[in-house]
Amino acid sequence: MISKKRNEKNHDKIDTTIIENLACLEINNLTLQPPFHLVSNITWNDKGISFDGEILVYNNKNLVKSNVVGEVRVQVKGTTTFKKIHKRVKIKHPVKKEDIEVYYKFGVGVFYFVVTINPTTLKRQAYYRMLAPFDLKMLLVELDKNGKKSITLDFKKLDKGALEPLCNRFINIVKKQPQQYIEVSEQMNFTSYKVDISDINNDYSDLFERTAYVYGFTADNIGIPIDVAQLTKIQSVKTESIRLNDEEVNITYEIIETEDYHKVVIEDTLSIELQKEKIAGSFKLGKLKTLGSYMKCLQIINYFMVHDKLPFQSFQLQLRLDNKKKLETIEEDIKSHKELIDVCSQIGINENYVFNKDENLSSLFNGIIKVFKKKQYKLLNINNQEKLENMRLYAINLSDYVRVRLVFTGDNFINFYSNEVLTTIGGLLPKTDLLREHDQDDKIPVGLPDNWEDYYQRVSIYSAQNVEEMAKDANFDFEIVKLSFSDKHHDIKAHLTINTSLNYINYYNKFHDEKYLDLALDLNQRHLSKFLTEDIPKVNIHLIKLIKGYKLSEEEQADILDIQDRAESATDKTLSFACEVLLESKVKAQRIFNSLEAEDKEKLMEFPIYHFYENLR
Repeated sequence: MISKKRNEKNHDKIDTTIIENLACLEINNLTLQPPFHLVSNITWNDKGISFDGEILVYNNKNLVKSNVVGEVRVQVKGTTTFKKIHKRVKIKHPVKKEDIEVYYKFGVGVFYFVVTINPTTLKRQAYYRMLAPFDLKMLLVELDKNGKKSITLDFKKLDKGALEPLCNRFINIVKKQPQQYIEVSEQMNFTSYKVDISDINNDYSDLFERTAYVYGFTADNIGIPIDVAQLTKIQSVKTESIRLNDEEVNITYEIIETEDYHKVVIEDTLSIELQKEKIAGSFKLGKLKTLGSYMKCLQIINYFMVHDKLPFQSFQLQLRLDNKKKLETIEEDIKSHKELIDVCSQIGINENYVFNKDENLSSLFNGIIKVFKKKQYKLLNINNQEKLENMRLYAINLSDYVRVRLVFTGDNFINFYSNEVLTTIGGLLPKTDLLREHDQDDKIPVGLPDNWEDYYQRVSIYSAQNVEEMAKDANFDFEIVKLSFSDKHHDIKAHLTINTSLNYINYYNKFHDEKYLDLALDLNQRHLSKFLTEDIPKVNIHLIKLIKGYKLSEEEQADILDIQDRAESATDKTLSFACEVLLESKVKAQRIFNSLEAEDKEKLMEFPIYHFYENLR
């Protein structure tokens, strides 16, 4: 039997001359397609050293010189196969290094055809590979590295009617890749870059087979090819408002498409992956990142279980779940999660708080329910199990990653960063040494006399707190802290205001969160409105403007010079130093700093003005 099959194949063997002829015939046939804008100059017995001819491209049926777009140099190879060629969208074919070198020397690229021929049926199928000058250069670089004499490349199936747009595209690519530019690209400096995806068809069906060229642009706006890549993944992120449980909810999702699959990632937590050409898939609920996003994902799963579809309008996904039975408890999961959200809300952990990726969430959430819902306060490890004191502030570590600051009110803990604390407790600063017993560490003043304003100044309850430490709290709320400095909760005339503002400037210098700088500016401006002759808030205001990148006006510079005169009259070297820094005179500022005592230097280095001084050029 084996011998018989071999004889059959040998009997079907075609002479190479015939193979070459049939291959050229197929390409000529593909060229002669409506609207007849292509003219083939391909002959089977071409004796050229490299190309087998060219295809002339016109922009009109009237094939005259004035309508010519350009020409495409071609190489045609024929090969035989007994496989069902019409079902193969891609084939592989070797190309010799010596041929690539010749193609590159001509500087016009090559449109390379491989035609497969069935020796029995004589059915033919053409495949193509567009090799622009930069593609050829990259192939030569690769061959030089590995020392091989040939390279095997992928060739795409060529359908009838597809050749003309490909030729037009190839002509445009070649125009962008002059050989002399390619050779000097490594020595060039580029001011911008652009990615150009070649071989674009209107239906986007072969998106992941296209070549992307990276062009660097010089100061003269000359584009030079510097890299080539293949598209492997398309990602897009969108936010859509959908209706869940009679409520409008904003859902953020990412759509990922590769050559083999579609994937949707909802709220960075719920993943749906579908292999192309299939409708079976599964929901994969990842680790909770925020309470709110996890609830949204649970609700979307529940929506799908009820309606057998996803609630999105901007994309449609035909989906049949493989793991539907595992999701039958989804309603109970939603109920439990809602309870957790409510308890966390009581202690100030909001739905948008991002938990550490290494957090043991099960242990953390079980502990939160036991302590703050079931009031099992003995589980809290507070100062060796000491008794909780009424109206005392506690910093409680719920885990290695989560700390909350809470006030104990006799039976309940309340969120330190809340309106309730602002309106029912607030902050007080003693005006005199009287009633100092009301200013105990971490203790909220209670039992004040009716004339408490004679002894205390109302100040933000957060004034004395370290802002960097506060920001580490899981229940920290900047908007509440900002509100605490409003006139209702804070006497702007308190001199503590200025020192507090410096802490917020220092925080900005370290973490670059501009809302802290804005709060510091507001505090200084309001304080200055009550004490028009004070120089320190003026210095701080000018400093903040400089930090923000503003250029001081002549009037503002004159104001600084006036402050400097007063500082020199009072022999206030620290203030003189600040003025020189604001005027951006680093040499003079350095001279003043060097004249200070060691203790004064050490104090000054803690202020924001010194940080700005260090960064002066």
